Order: sequence, then structure tokens, then C-alpha cells
Amino acid sequence: MIAQYLMVDNALLEQLQNATDTARTALLESMSEQPQAQLVDLGKLWDIIHFVLTKHSATQPVPDEPVSEFVVGVETFSDNEDADFIAFIPWAYIVEIVDVLEQINFKKRLEKVSMKSLREQAIFPPNIWQDKKENLDKELLASYNELLAFYNDALDNGDNIVVSIL
Repeated sequence: MIAQYLMVDNALLEQLQNATDTARTALLESMSEQPQAQLVDLGKLWDIIHFVLTKHSATQPVPDEPVSEFVVGVETFSDNEDADFIAFIPWAYIVEIVDVLEQINFKKRLEKVSMKSLREQAIFPPNIWQDKKENLDKELLASYNELLAFYNDALDNGDNIVVSIL
């Protein structure tokens, strides 16, 4: 499973909200492939970033916690458990999330995470936590900073963010 974050205006968000589950997934795939699409692809690092921020796997989002919502979104489009995981963050929540994240020193939090804790907590993706921690830390810090900059762009543009973990 990979996580992708797509910036959308209010009209596109409304279109996604009104679409069926299947149509929404197809529309997101089409939007993501457009050259003008503003998106960040975290690949498989979404769960570990969530763990570094919250000490919980993203499979157990922390309700009403901006650092958790940063990774998994605020509200899902569908209550259907068989549907793809697609959530969104309205602009008003982006303001709060960015305010909280700007107070966090992600690098210091990374220093407190051990490879053993990632294995013990079964953080996705499994079976990769044998790599050198310093290599992983560099990649995670770069991905976190890229996503935070993306959130700041959405904040400046007055846009919303759609999170898909497929």
C-alpha cells in the first residue's frame, strides 16, 4: 500500500464527495496523472511517519489528533470497509494541522525510534526494518519535510488535501 496526497480545490472536493466509491477511485487516478496535479507520493513510508508522530500505527488513527490527521486525513469519503481508503482534509483543518506540526521537531522524534520498536509494533511495510537506521532516518525526514511543505502550499492556496492509501 502506498500513500498519495493530492491538492484539490473546493469544486473538486465536492465532486469527489458526490462520486460513488468506484468512480471516486477512478477520478483520483485520472487527476493524479494530470501534469498540473499537485501531489506528494509517500510511497510506503506513511505508517512509519504516523508512528514517529503518534507512537501508533496509522492502522489505528488517533481521533481528533492533528499529527495523526496529517498522515491519514480527517474524514473518509466512504463508510464502506471494503472501499479503498480515501480521506480528505478540508482547508480549515489544514490550518490547525500546520500550526501543530510547526511546533514539532521531527528529527528529534526520529532519534527516539528504534528499528526494534518498528518490528515489534508491526509498522507497515513489514520485513524492511533491518536496514540501517541512519539511511531510513534521512529518507523519512526528507519525506516528512516534503509533505509538510505540501500542506503549507495547500494552506497558502486555500486548497484541500485528499489522502489515498491504496
